[in-house]
Amino acid sequence: MINPSSSRYSDEDRETRRLRSRADAFRYSAPMERLAELKRDRPEQYDQMGPLVRISLGHYEAAKAAAQQLGRNVSAPTGQEA
Repeated sequence: MINPSSSRYSDEDRETRRLRSRADAFRYSAPMERLAELKRDRPEQYDQMGPLVRISLGHYEAAKAAAQQLGRNVSAPTGQEA
């Protein structure tokens, strides 16, 4: 008889999968980097932007953080400025 719990992932496995999935989604984006700079340097102007822009930046920042956590290069590709 097969033990049903043996085929399930532990919470740690789910978190690892989620982290890798986010990291795999990361692609450097100069416009998103400029938006992150705007959020950091001029929050009052950033707050006036639409929700889709802010949600997109949130996803970008989460993917970038996951990639950094896994030791991946998140800097601008050679010849591309932020």
